[in-house]
Amino acid sequence: MQNLQVMIVEDEYRIRMGLERFINAQPQCTIIGAYANGQEALDEWKLKKTAEVILTDIKMPFMDGLTLIQELKEAGYSGDFLVLSGFDDFQYVQQALRNQVADYLLKPIDRQQLQERLRQLYENKQEIEDMRERENQKHEQLQVLRALPSENSLADTQWTEIFPSGTYHTCRLQLQNFHQQKAKRDPVRFHQELSAVVRILETELSNQWSDSSIWWWWDQEQSFGLLVHTEENPSIFFDQLAGILSHKTIFKLTASPGQILHELELLPAAMEAEQMEIKLQPASAEDHYSVAIGVNIQSILHTLRFSFKQFVFDEVDAALSQLKDELAAGQLDSTAALFQSTGIEMLHDVSKRLPVKDVNRMLQRLGRYTSQTLTASELLQGFENWTKDLAGMCNRVDQHSDRTAVERAKAFIHHHVQEAITIEQVAAHVYMNPTYFCAYFKKHTKETVLQYVTKQRLELAKRKLEDTDEKVTMIADSVGYHDHKYFSKLFKKHTGFAPSEYRRFHR
Repeated sequence: MQNLQVMIVEDEYRIRMGLERFINAQPQCTIIGAYANGQEALDEWKLKKTAEVILTDIKMPFMDGLTLIQELKEAGYSGDFLVLSGFDDFQYVQQALRNQVADYLLKPIDRQQLQERLRQLYENKQEIEDMRERENQKHEQLQVLRALPSENSLADTQWTEIFPSGTYHTCRLQLQNFHQQKAKRDPVRFHQELSAVVRILETELSNQWSDSSIWWWWDQEQSFGLLVHTEENPSIFFDQLAGILSHKTIFKLTASPGQILHELELLPAAMEAEQMEIKLQPASAEDHYSVAIGVNIQSILHTLRFSFKQFVFDEVDAALSQLKDELAAGQLDSTAALFQSTGIEMLHDVSKRLPVKDVNRMLQRLGRYTSQTLTASELLQGFENWTKDLAGMCNRVDQHSDRTAVERAKAFIHHHVQEAITIEQVAAHVYMNPTYFCAYFKKHTKETVLQYVTKQRLELAKRKLEDTDEKVTMIADSVGYHDHKYFSKLFKKHTGFAPSEYRRFHR
């Protein structure tokens, strides 16, 4: 941190020089000027405006110290004052205190007292600068979180460096009755109610975690995104928070705890999965039609959902066959709603094991055919086809979930290492959910996907530096890093050399 910038204003030459020598000897202080009266100091400050502490005598010719303080404050000076005086006069003390000076020191000056006061002012400055730096960093972090795309290239992960390392938990707080409340309240009243949610949310979060451990943002889709840096599981707190907000405001909020992230570069995939989780939380149609469809149908649907969750596909086929026998053609309306609800619940159960894009595609397909005007037989056939396609996806996941998935992922990475590949693309190649795949990859290789990809890219860059005369910028582009400064920084971090230095030593 920069030293404390001190200005001395003292009309007695001997005292002024003594103060200058003494303060210059303090490791945290720098003298930026020493002046014989207030007018000289005021004129100089107006030119440079750099002082952070002004040490001024009171009794001086042309302009005394108290007048200098008033003039400087009117001119916009916001630093501290230390007032010196040889007169132990209560009137001077009163006026100095009214001007909110940092301290009032009597001559002859107690050097230890002055030294201690300057140290305190330096520490105050350090606290303010640290707080400002934390605020700036928090603002930058939130800007990054709000702007994150659904997929990030594995060469574009430098944004994670502004966050602390460790374990992260995600959550989404959804306002369930947002549009209804907005429609029945005037805009001013609605904004006040929404502000109350934000105010309570800020209070509860700050009571639970430090400002450097929690990030939250309003995503304009009737929900708040939460990211918590902690080794503990905050799921219970998320539920309690949703309950408090629901109790104290007009809105009903639900918490959808997301995933545990040991590598923050997985956050885009986790956030996309959270959005999907929200889509897969319907109001169950089963309760509304339980009388009409009978106990047998409910039992079959429970078997169907359980079979999907366990990947027991013989039972899935059996349950579909039983549905054909049990469902009556005259129950078309309730059947369409029931199939849609059941299908969404089945998707929810397997969503954490399937690629997000496939879940979204199947959800859209389910919504399209259950909203059409179909005969009972057409509806049953459509649901059966949809269910078997979903079973096929689950079956591929089950078949691919072995150690060969790691080798196939590595082969894909080697083939595409010079491209802007993403974790989602690598996971989709082995037909796994991104976060599940990353945990699986790390378990079998003892390194993260990002570490493996980075190592492969840098090995390729080293070979190019050794064997070609290509410019460093061209090599950076050719191995997937379009931010050349980041490439150089990363290369030096892993090899101990800047790229140009590495070339000189290895040719």
